Amino acid sequence: MRQDDRCEVEGLTRPARRTSFANVVAGLTSVNVVLLATGLITGPIIARVLGPEGRGELAAVMAVLTMAPAVLDLGLSNWIARERAIGRPRAEILGAALPVSLACSLVGVAAAIPVSHVLGQGRSDVTTFLQVGLVLMPVVVCLQTLLGLTIGESRWRLYAWTRIAGAVLPAAAMVALWLLGELTVASAAISYIAGPIVASLALLTMLRGVRGIRLDRQRSRAAATFGVKSWLNTVTAVTNNRADQILMAGLVPSRELGHYAVAVTISAVTFGVGAAVSSAIYPRVAGGDGLLAARACRITVLLVATVSVALAILTPWMVPLVFGDDFRAAVPMTLILLASSIPASATIVVTAALTAANQPSAPLRAELVTLALAMPALIVLLPPYGGNGAAVISLLTYTLRVTLQLRAAQRTFDCSGWSFVMVKREDLRWIMARFQRGAALP
Repeated sequence: MRQDDRCEVEGLTRPARRTSFANVVAGLTSVNVVLLATGLITGPIIARVLGPEGRGELAAVMAVLTMAPAVLDLGLSNWIARERAIGRPRAEILGAALPVSLACSLVGVAAAIPVSHVLGQGRSDVTTFLQVGLVLMPVVVCLQTLLGLTIGESRWRLYAWTRIAGAVLPAAAMVALWLLGELTVASAAISYIAGPIVASLALLTMLRGVRGIRLDRQRSRAAATFGVKSWLNTVTAVTNNRADQILMAGLVPSRELGHYAVAVTISAVTFGVGAAVSSAIYPRVAGGDGLLAARACRITVLLVATVSVALAILTPWMVPLVFGDDFRAAVPMTLILLASSIPASATIVVTAALTAANQPSAPLRAELVTLALAMPALIVLLPPYGGNGAAVISLLTYTLRVTLQLRAAQRTFDCSGWSFVMVKREDLRWIMARFQRGAALP
């Protein structure tokens, strides 16, 4: 019997994986680079074939379906990651979390018809594939809980495989559909829905060797208590992140949403670093390494700012060249969103650090404040200003969010808020040392 399986059967703590933080971040950043590369390959194809209107319809579907799993899992994937990081047996964790996750995900099934008709606005493809995606939410959410185990155990290879395959499979399908002349809003939506589900089946290997999974109502209540706090933070954060596109689906023409979707695709290049760092620090901060949070955030801000400036220089000629002249209106939106990606990336890292430090409600106040300001602002500004108005609101709300969250981090980690964003000389030396070490490898 393998050591991991024996630990599960005997209820013992799984040995921690001793991989350096720099290597984990580099590996996860590489994963995100692959994900972004698939988007940059398929993005121009979809834009040129479907045009602004078709691209907008596809964005209306995917904005909801990418948000739904985070909303419907009740924050339990974060609880699972934290409990596993501190050594709780898999069977005990899954017995507490899976029944709750399944019950919550059924809300998506119940909401499928009303949500699809409200956002579909008479567009048959949007209505149909919103219903399909929401009906499949129980499968998606249960698989997402297993992803929490991979983070808690620092099983970065399996995590990377799942993330990469989840992006590559739909991308490959859409390239094939394009070559066959069959790429439509419907076929693209099917690819985006089915690809990640198929890729996530690899997570079922996390169940290997697990024995005696049974419902533990007391621990389920503890999981739900932590999960609700984390869930409220996640829901408000995801709503803040996706509200612009979801509201645009009903308030502006599909063509305008298509322009904005292209701007989001380009600016998303910068989110790879923040997402990688947030995943890498989670088990370590949960294990007590609070000092890592500030350095990780500073380095993230530096790297994202560098990438954003480079992309901003290229954007005015890159957008019409790559996506076509019909998307030239996306240029100003892209520049504004690139600026907003700097505070956004810091928010991602600080939120992960606070949640891992058993403070899942700490970022919630910032999220609620910004959401309360952003929603009415979007409703008022979207009809006259479209994507440009949405981009400006994103910049302002991300800046406010990170400012408020840094106050919570200052109290939690007993250090200055500025220590999370002001780059130090040792950070530059740390980055250079990692680059030199990587360059020295054969």
